[in-house]
Amino acid sequence: MAKRGTFEGRESLEAWTRSRLETYAREYGTALTRYFDRRGAPPEVSQDLVQEVFARLAGLTRKGTIQNGEAYLMRTASNVWIDYLRRKQRADGRIHLEYDDDAHSPAGLSPENVLESRQSLERVIRALEGLPARTRQIYLLCRVDGQRRRAVAKQFRISISAVDKHLMAATKIIGLAVKDGV
Repeated sequence: MAKRGTFEGRESLEAWTRSRLETYAREYGTALTRYFDRRGAPPEVSQDLVQEVFARLAGLTRKGTIQNGEAYLMRTASNVWIDYLRRKQRADGRIHLEYDDDAHSPAGLSPENVLESRQSLERVIRALEGLPARTRQIYLLCRVDGQRRRAVAKQFRISISAVDKHLMAATKIIGLAVKDGV
């Protein structure tokens, strides 16, 4: 069996076989499903995307070597995700929704709802301002600016788990502020 992180140690792409793909599917299938789930794919779509990753790997025809199998697998998963988002975006542009009085009514814009939304936003802002400076910066970089935790950890010279702890603390405080109406 291949050591973790390689596909049979620098083996030719031609050497992929059904049994090897099945082995990799068992070894990495759950990680790939989590990868797609974390990016917001519905569960049934995640399973389809995992299958697409392995279908692409099974269809490799060019000659070459795979130096780092795990990285190659994740790069393929990233490409599958990007392709999925592009297909979805094209499909969403073609969808025409019929007018529905309930869904399109101005009731959602009532003065009470607008006031409630503004108050909720103000609570979030106050909660953010009440956070320790570093926690607030990390939360805004990850959740608002969309930076990866690894990049934020490197920027602050802390571990990824420390970034996670800051994010959890901020999320808890903001969640309580919104929930309790503080």
